[in-house]
Amino acid sequence: MSTQEEREEDAVKSDELIKLASGKNKEADKYLRMIGHVYRVLDDVYDGDFPITRGDIFDAIEHLLIGIPSNRFFIQHQNKLISQHITAYNAWMAANRWTKGNLEQRVFSHVWRGDYQAVIGLVALLTQGIDQMKLVDQKVRETFGPIGEDFDINNLGE
Repeated sequence: MSTQEEREEDAVKSDELIKLASGKNKEADKYLRMIGHVYRVLDDVYDGDFPITRGDIFDAIEHLLIGIPSNRFFIQHQNKLISQHITAYNAWMAANRWTKGNLEQRVFSHVWRGDYQAVIGLVALLTQGIDQMKLVDQKVRETFGPIGEDFDINNLGE
């Protein structure tokens, strides 16, 4: 569970990464902001560990039903982006299943929980090429990597 202060700090970090990944492509920027909001709301609903508003839920629904499907960047690259959505969903569900498992499972859970962030590197590739993808992917891992300040091998998923 994160605090409001931690979420605000993460929002600033995410904003920087979104700008780095999308470059001058405004539609890519909008796409990343929408999918990020959806991921956050779904995780909060699933975990039940942070208060969310009806507005948060309705915004996520609007993004899923209207915003993302009508986004020009998403339309142009949907074959690649949808496969990333599927991979992120599967990793997220596996992470949730293993969060209360044995130590090895909890370590994998801790790593898999961040797989959704790979979409940021993919957007960088699609908007700016391989070199930018490598730079953005490394920056994402350094910023939100699986072994961050909150990592405690003795308190994983407990």
